[in-house]
Amino acid sequence: MTDQPPFVDIRPDHDPAMTAFDLPDLPYGWKYSPVERCTLPKSISYGVVQPGESIVNGVPIIRVNNFRDTQIDLTDVMKISSEIESKYSRTRLIGGEVLLTLVGSVGQVAVVPTSLKGFNVARAIGVIRPIQHIGAEWIALCLRSTLSQYLLTSRANTTVQTTINLKDVRALPIPIPPEIERRGIIGIISALDDRIALLRETNATLEAMAQAIFKSWFVDFDPVHAKQQGRSPEGMDEATSALFPDSFEESELGLIPKEWEICRFTDTVDVIGGGTPKTSVTGYWNGSIPWFSVTDAPVASDIFVIDTEKHISESGIKNSSTKLLPMGTTIISARGTVGKLALVGRDMAMNQSCYGLRGRNNDNYFTYLTTCHIVEILKQRAHGSVFDTITRDTLTGVSVTYPIESIIIAFENLVLPFMERIRENVNQSKTLAAIRDTLLPKLMSGTIRLEDISP
Repeated sequence: MTDQPPFVDIRPDHDPAMTAFDLPDLPYGWKYSPVERCTLPKSISYGVVQPGESIVNGVPIIRVNNFRDTQIDLTDVMKISSEIESKYSRTRLIGGEVLLTLVGSVGQVAVVPTSLKGFNVARAIGVIRPIQHIGAEWIALCLRSTLSQYLLTSRANTTVQTTINLKDVRALPIPIPPEIERRGIIGIISALDDRIALLRETNATLEAMAQAIFKSWFVDFDPVHAKQQGRSPEGMDEATSALFPDSFEESELGLIPKEWEICRFTDTVDVIGGGTPKTSVTGYWNGSIPWFSVTDAPVASDIFVIDTEKHISESGIKNSSTKLLPMGTTIISARGTVGKLALVGRDMAMNQSCYGLRGRNNDNYFTYLTTCHIVEILKQRAHGSVFDTITRDTLTGVSVTYPIESIIIAFENLVLPFMERIRENVNQSKTLAAIRDTLLPKLMSGTIRLEDISP
């Protein structure tokens, strides 16, 4: 399949298909073009309509829940049968496509990396294959811009679920600056995106280190095995080593370190419920206190939630069942999309579809990593007539191995620098994203030109 000819200079008054759009003026030398003219012929399509049951060895498909701030998050990927997927070869990915969410949380955008070659997408995702002359990065930036987001959402069907029609995507006008300016804008925004991605990669590494220590100490019991065999535990000073026993004893969960105990999970944490202030009382909303719901769950690498989509006021807290959660509280989503985890990065409240978990030894990260360790069990035991639900009884029904307090304190002190660095990186990512999101619409409209921000 070959590229279309280069775009032509079109303005709303020159192209009948674009007269319905109220478009701002562009700088001299810039042009508007419908998305369809910037893509391969007949290449804008949506994905698998009826994916069927998820299977272990199937073809992975990208869904709306996999979009996270211009990136594709692969922590919860559905796989479908190759027989079903083969009927949708038109949207099978090779890398370099632009993906756009069409249903539900519409308007999210990502460029497909080559590592996702062979994946497909769900019905709620539009696949856009750009011509080489324009490129995926530019179309993605245009779709992320304030103008495109407004034009798409203003034409969305909201009867049942918010839905963007492909005909509106095809007709969507996007600005086309001269190539040198286009490349400069891509370079600026990509540099910010890359820095954010690097911070997230660092966070993933730091969390993996904390997870590895947790597993070594509290799942595999490596320090106890070492002392039982007359060896010094690896990577541990004498004071910390002295905290661990040198033998095991039988328990209902098998052999555990001597003097440790088996507890119900709820015996190790305080479980805090959430709530929603009355939406009819305007004074309860748009305050300074973040209000967490599952849609605010951070990407897997970030761990911490620093801010939320909605905020409430102090009177909203006082007049509802929600409570102020201190920094370091673990949040677990308990209804609908169950088992999403987050660490509170600043004091905030949450809705009733979540629980807050506070370690009874004033620990933060031991509780968080314990919850990570048992979350799959909790998800498997979730139940409900309409939505999957984790109840307080679900939390009580899971038993955990619980060490003596001094070991929990030692663990907290050891992983504290890792977790604090992650929180700092999340804050820095948030700042960079704010700069990016402020610059993007101004660069895309020509309000700010490259020469205005060049050193």
